[in-house]
Amino acid sequence: MAKASAWLEAAEDNLRARRWDVAAGSAVTAGINASDAITGYLLGQRAGGEHSEALELLTQAGDDGRTAARQLSQLLGFKAPAQYDPAPISEKDAIKAVELGRRLVERASQLVARRRPPA
Repeated sequence: MAKASAWLEAAEDNLRARRWDVAAGSAVTAGINASDAITGYLLGQRAGGEHSEALELLTQAGDDGRTAARQLSQLLGFKAPAQYDPAPISEKDAIKAVELGRRLVERASQLVARRRPPA
């Protein structure tokens, strides 16, 4: 969760700085890390590197996983435009990507908190 949270923080910082591509790209990375945390906690495994594998694992992880899969699928749509396309991503798309990344990180954080043993 530490990496997902750090990438989300970077996405939010870059959004405030109006660096749309970096904000969206960081949000995608935050979402991928959060998805790994979700499948790790719910299934005891994470994807081996292919984003399609992460989506498949999420769909096997109950209602929380299926909701996360839909969010990650949307978020991955911003990966190529933000990270590889020479044209800059729009402010609107950067805002949407950061929101999706935030939702995934929040969902993962909630799941991790529910599964922690009481102190």
